[in-house]
Amino acid sequence: KIVEMAASGVRPCVISRKLRVSHGCVSKILNRYQETGSIRPGVIGGSKPRVATPEVEKKIEEYKRDNPGIFAWEIRDRLCKEGICDKNTAPSISSITRLLRTSKQSNGYRSGSDGECSMTDGHDIRKDHSIAGILGGRSGDESDCDSEPGIPLKRKQRRSRTTFTAEQLEELEKAFERSQYPRRI
Repeated sequence: KIVEMAASGVRPCVISRKLRVSHGCVSKILNRYQETGSIRPGVIGGSKPRVATPEVEKKIEEYKRDNPGIFAWEIRDRLCKEGICDKNTAPSISSITRLLRTSKQSNGYRSGSDGECSMTDGHDIRKDHSIAGILGGRSGDESDCDSEPGIPLKRKQRRSRTTFTAEQLEELEKAFERSQYPRRI
């Protein structure tokens, strides 16, 4: 219910109020669902990494070749949806990421200093976390793995921490010496 409400645009604070659960509970479930595609406990850590079969590895590489901007969790969902794996045998998101990283290194890809990845023959391929990878065309947003909700959620933008120069820090310290409360303008 929490995931369904979030997918329909309801804010977490409203979800916690309506369902009478803590904000922490809502936050934890939504974060777990965004990271793993699952709301079941124990999925994040897991006991041991699952090893993908050669057939699954080929499919993962095929998905990545067809859609360079696809995310690891989308690959996992697609493996379940197409019946190649079920939710218990599908490789973890970190295993998929590791497999993609090792296949890039062995297939003539080199990593640039700006965090981008490009092929040595000149064709440009971007990493999942690049803007092009995030905004690029993606397929397979639904999860058909047995009991998982399969609802796409929008990621909440996080603010980056503000950094100050030495001079700005000095000014702030002086202002706080006068009063720790801001002046009304």
